[in-house]
Amino acid sequence: MPNDWTLALEQRADLGVVTGSALNVAQALRRGADLRLYMTTDIYEETLYFQQTYAGEDDAFAGLMSHHHSYTHRGSIAEQPYVSFFKYDTSGTYSHIKWMLGNRTLDEGKTFPYGVYRWFVCDRWRVAYAHDADGRKTVGDLDELKEHVRTGRSLRVGIKQLFGLATGNVDGPAHASFLTTMQPIIQDGHVLSNCDFVLVGAPVWPFSWHDGLHLSMMRPSTSGEIACYLARPGELPFESSVPRRAMEWLVAESC
Repeated sequence: MPNDWTLALEQRADLGVVTGSALNVAQALRRGADLRLYMTTDIYEETLYFQQTYAGEDDAFAGLMSHHHSYTHRGSIAEQPYVSFFKYDTSGTYSHIKWMLGNRTLDEGKTFPYGVYRWFVCDRWRVAYAHDADGRKTVGDLDELKEHVRTGRSLRVGIKQLFGLATGNVDGPAHASFLTTMQPIIQDGHVLSNCDFVLVGAPVWPFSWHDGLHLSMMRPSTSGEIACYLARPGELPFESSVPRRAMEWLVAESC
């Protein structure tokens, strides 16, 4: 299993494929791989680090930035910092919502003429435990997962049919969304973990934030339950619920 970043797909400005394939990326993401995207313009180069991934059927995939701290607004230094939510895929069009001071939101998604798109994956994760929505084991060993928590291993969780969570819809295209965890806990015989901010989109593919977006603070558990707070950007307060989903709990094979 590779433990470094490898180029899985490169696209030209016209989105034609130079090397690799979208299927390569999607297959790696279905294994829980990390995702990054390098792009160029006439005036700068950038690499995006995605805190969350979407792995769908066949070659469907997307990278999500769930807490981008922004300092400029439409070319000028912003009066106040704000948070942005991004979605990138192979279409050349990105989704971008700005949630600004005063609970104001702006939809800034567009097609942008980047010069090159290089999709990198780090395929370093292994499923230690998986269960269905009722918490019944499907793969692995819960005791092994607990031991990974006790020994400081890096964990992440893949939640199946995450998109549609806000409306209770599980009928969309089959997918998993893999989340960065930051506080795994062993309690009442289960493993649970706080996650970074989580983005929940509409249960369609391809999707954009035009189709609907919720921001969630959540704590999934191997019981199948997710302690969940959801809000549309700019529409506070958060609403709480405890939905159930099938999940995969992964452990990193390298630091």
